[in-house]
Amino acid sequence: MKNNVQKAVFALLSMLLLFSCKSNKELMYLQNLPRGEVLRGVPFSTNEYKLRTNDNLYIQVTSLNPEVNQLFNPSAGTGYAAGVTQQYGTLSAQYLSGYQVDEDGNIEMPIIGEIFVKGKTLSQAKELLMERVNEYFKEATVTVKLLSYKFTVMGEVARPGVYYSYHNSCTLLEAISQANGTTDYSSLRKVIVIRETDDRRSYAIPVDLTDKSLLASQAYYLQPNDVVYVKPDKYKNTRLNASLYALMLSTVSTFIVILKYIGE
Repeated sequence: MKNNVQKAVFALLSMLLLFSCKSNKELMYLQNLPRGEVLRGVPFSTNEYKLRTNDNLYIQVTSLNPEVNQLFNPSAGTGYAAGVTQQYGTLSAQYLSGYQVDEDGNIEMPIIGEIFVKGKTLSQAKELLMERVNEYFKEATVTVKLLSYKFTVMGEVARPGVYYSYHNSCTLLEAISQANGTTDYSSLRKVIVIRETDDRRSYAIPVDLTDKSLLASQAYYLQPNDVVYVKPDKYKNTRLNASLYALMLSTVSTFIVILKYIGE
């Protein structure tokens, strides 16, 4: 009986170890990408992005007239760089100092008033602002950038959270890297990118991080407000509880052996 119990325990422990261990291949990205192969993706940059309601914009109007600069940049410090840092150095400052697109698609500028920018690219919004600014001030320069280029990474990553990109583009791999990579419990074949449309609807794009098709996916380049969800693999709970199960089995087997000897 003792031998049978030990064999049963050994078999169960072997199964637990089998489920609790993950091969290196399961943790590898782009497994089937041959060296030197070129794949064309679907590029995206904020220059192509069409502004939506609740987008937050960095707008800077500068000229040779200090009074104009002070009017559009009231928080400016002793210099241009100091003013920008003071106005946009933190997320709360960006929220307070940025120009938010309202429900009607407008932003409101000092003196100039409301300007409809919804559905326009950043370059189109800049041209529109330049036209309006030139009606009031001469030799002014306008800069327009997107402050609300944020994305969320959640699920089986080391550091889930909301992240911001301060470049014109951000790839899915860069986003996961900002979250310190995936965990040992992640299912790289089951990643979802949730994307909003202009009419505030959302749709899910499935992604396989192990396959080279990722590089040609429409989800490879993230867009503002995308949500990246890395699903856990189906054996996560087994792996997390493997040590507990092993301890329980060991305890049970020891108890049975003790009872056997007592019975003898």
